[in-house]
Amino acid sequence: MSARSQGLRTVVAALWGAGLLASACGEAPAPPPASAVDDVTPAADREGPPSVALPQIDGFEADVQIQLRDAHVALQVAIEARTVTGDQFGRIGMLFAAYGLVDGAEAAYRNAQALAPVEFRWQYYIGVLYDTTSRPEQAIPALERALELSPGYVPGLARLGDLLAGQDRVAEATRRYREALALDPSCNPCLVGLGQMSLQDRDFEAAVEHLEGALQLAPGAATIRYPLALAYRGLGEDAKAQAQLDARAEATLNTGMGRQMDRPGVFDPLLLELDGLAATGNVAIEARGVMAARQGRWTEAIAEFNTLVAADPENAVSRNLLAVALLTTGDRDGARHQYEETLRLDPTHSRANLQLGLLLVEDGREQEAVARFRAAVEADPGANMAYLNLAGALLRTGEAGEAADIYDALLALDPSNAPARLGRAFALIRAGRHAEAKTRLEEDILARPTEMAFPHTLTRLLAASPDGNVRDAGRAGELIQQVTREVQNGQAAETTAMVLAEVGSFDAAVRYQEIAIGLAEEAGMRELAAEMRITLALYRGGQPSRVPFRPNDPVFFPAPFKPPGAFDEPPAAGAGPQ
Repeated sequence: MSARSQGLRTVVAALWGAGLLASACGEAPAPPPASAVDDVTPAADREGPPSVALPQIDGFEADVQIQLRDAHVALQVAIEARTVTGDQFGRIGMLFAAYGLVDGAEAAYRNAQALAPVEFRWQYYIGVLYDTTSRPEQAIPALERALELSPGYVPGLARLGDLLAGQDRVAEATRRYREALALDPSCNPCLVGLGQMSLQDRDFEAAVEHLEGALQLAPGAATIRYPLALAYRGLGEDAKAQAQLDARAEATLNTGMGRQMDRPGVFDPLLLELDGLAATGNVAIEARGVMAARQGRWTEAIAEFNTLVAADPENAVSRNLLAVALLTTGDRDGARHQYEETLRLDPTHSRANLQLGLLLVEDGREQEAVARFRAAVEADPGANMAYLNLAGALLRTGEAGEAADIYDALLALDPSNAPARLGRAFALIRAGRHAEAKTRLEEDILARPTEMAFPHTLTRLLAASPDGNVRDAGRAGELIQQVTREVQNGQAAETTAMVLAEVGSFDAAVRYQEIAIGLAEEAGMRELAAEMRITLALYRGGQPSRVPFRPNDPVFFPAPFKPPGAFDEPPAAGAGPQ
C-alpha cells in the first residue's frame, strides 16, 4: 500500500471514527496562567530534545511532499540552533496528524509535551491521536492529564466520558459527562452517554430522561430513538417505544442532501484547527469532503469525493469514501457501484465487502452475501461485524453447523460478545446439537448474568427438547421463575406453558398458552397464533411440547448487523427471547 493510501486510511478512520460530530457544545480551552507558560522558552539551555524523523512521504502528491519537507527542514534548523520550542514540535505534530502520519505525530507531540508540560493543546492532541488510532489504554490517561490543565474543556470531557464508557468504567464516565453538562447543558453526547449507561443498568426512567433531553437538542438524530425505544419498552410503555421506532424508520428513509448530521457530537475548535492543516492536493480535497460530511453538508461532501475519484479513478480509498456518502444519503445503487469498484481495485477491502454483503442481503441474494462476508472476515480477522454477519447469513440459509463454528471463532477473539453467544446457541439448536447448546448456554449465563435471553433460551431447551438427556424439568422450573421476574410478554407466557406441560400441569399450561395466543393475535400475528394452537391442542390432550423453537422462529433468521454509521446504531445486546 502506498504512503498516500496509508495516510488517507488513517485520517479517514480518525475523522469518521470521531463520531462525525457537528453539534454546538464546547469552547476553546482557557489558556494556562501566564506564569506557567514556557512554550516559547528557547531550548538552548536545556538538553536538546530528540529529533523527529521525517516519515515516509514518497507516496504523497508533490505539493504535499513540499509542504511536509519545508516544515521538517524548519524544525531541524531550530533544533540545531537550540532555539526550538514546544510550539514548533507541536505544530509539526499537528501537520503529521492531519496527513495521517501517526508515528511522526506522536513523536513530535511527545517532544512538545517535554518542552511545554503545561500547554494543554499538546497533551490534548496526543490523547486524541491515541483515541482515533484505537488505543484507549493510552488515550484515557493522556486526556485525564490534559483536563488537569484545562478542566473546563467540554469536548475533552465528552471524549473522555465516551472512552471510559467504552471500557465499562461507568462511574468515571458518569462523572465526566456530568462535569461537561454542568458547563454546557447542551452537550448532546454527554446526555446520550448517560442515557445508554442507564439503559445498560436497567434504570429505564433515567435513560428516558437523558435520551429525551438529547433528542430535544437534536430532533433529527434517529440514532437516539432506538435506545430511547428500548428504555420505554423497559418501562412497559410499548406505545411510546413503537412511536420512537416508527420515527427512526421515517428519518432513515428521508435522508435528503444537506440534512443535519444524524449523530450530533461536540464542537471542538482544536480539532477544527487540526483538520484545516491538510490544505494541499488530494488530501485537502478529502479533508474538505470529510468535514462537509461531519457537518451534514452531503451535497458538498459527495461533490468533493467525486472530485477525488475523478482525479484518481484507481484509488480504492476514494471510491469507498464516495460509497459511504452515497449510502448514507439513500443512493443504494450509486453506493453499490462504488463498493463494487472499490473491490475491483482492492478485493481485500474489509468494509466494502461487508457493506456490499449487507446490500445483497437486503436484495434477498443471501448466497452472494455469504461470499462477501467471508471475504470481509478473511481481510480483517478481527472484525466482529464481519463475523456476526457471516454467521447470521449462514444461519438464515440453513448452514447452522457452520454458523455455530463462525460464532465460536468470534468468541475466541471476543468472549464478551453477547450477540455471538446467543447466535451460537440458536445455531446449535437449529443444527440439532441440543446437548452442546445446553452446555454453552449454562456458560453464557455465568458470563452474562444480567441478560435474560440466555436463561430464557435455556429454559425452552430444558423443557421441550426432543432429547431426553437434555431435558431437565427441575432446572427449567428454576430458570422460568428467574425469567418471569424480569420479562412478562407472549414469549415468556409460551415458555411458561412449556415448563408446566413438562412437569405435568397441563391445565395451567393451557392457560398460559392461551395467554400467549391472545397476545399474538392482539399484535396481528395471526399465523403465529395458528401455529401456537397446534401446541395448545397437545396440552389439552395431556402431551408436552417437544419443539423448543419452531423451524420458522425469527431466532433462526437474525437480522443483519449494520456497522455504526450516519444513521445506524450498534446492535442490541440480545436478539432472541427476552
